[in-house]
This record gives sequence, structure tokens and C-alpha cells, in this order.
Amino acid sequence: MGDVGELIRNYWPLVAGVGSLAGIGTFAWLSNRFVTKAEHRKLEERMAAAEKAIASVPSSDDWHEMDKRLVQVATQNESIMVSLKGIENRLAMLYENELRQEQK
Repeated sequence: MGDVGELIRNYWPLVAGVGSLAGIGTFAWLSNRFVTKAEHRKLEERMAAAEKAIASVPSSDDWHEMDKRLVQVATQNESIMVSLKGIENRLAMLYENELRQEQK
């Protein structure tokens, strides 16, 4: 038993040094492997913002409904343009009649 105590007394600096190096190596490996709490919080905030933005995007059904409404609006615009052309033709004929009557 005396030999073990003497062995510990003689080699404790070596054991402490190797243990310290092992601890430093483990800490370095862990810090490279895992993120810090501050970085984790930042990532959580970014993910929450991204999820909120994605939640506000219209669904495919909403896009389909908007597409149908745009087609309806385009059709209505075309019919309005046809009506305006008819009105424009009538006005042109009225102006022409007025000009003919003024020339007589």
C-alpha cells in the first residue's frame, strides 16, 4: 500500500496534466459540436419568424380562388371595353351628324 501512495505522490502532476488536457479536448469538441444558448435562442427566433411568415402566405386554395376572380375581372373588362367601343361609335356618329347639320 505504501507503494501506491508514493506512486501517486510522484506522478500526480502528470495525471493532473493529462486529465486537464483531456478536459480541454472534451470541452473543445463539445463547443464545436453544439451551439451556445445565445445562438440557439437566435435560431429559435428566426424559425418562429419564418413560421409566422409562412403561416400568412395564402394557401393553394386561396391562390386558385384569386385566379378564378382574376379571370372574372378580365372577362368583365373585355365586356366593358366592347360597350365603350359601341358608345364611342355612337358619339362619333352624333358628332358627325352635328358637323353635317352645321355645314348646311
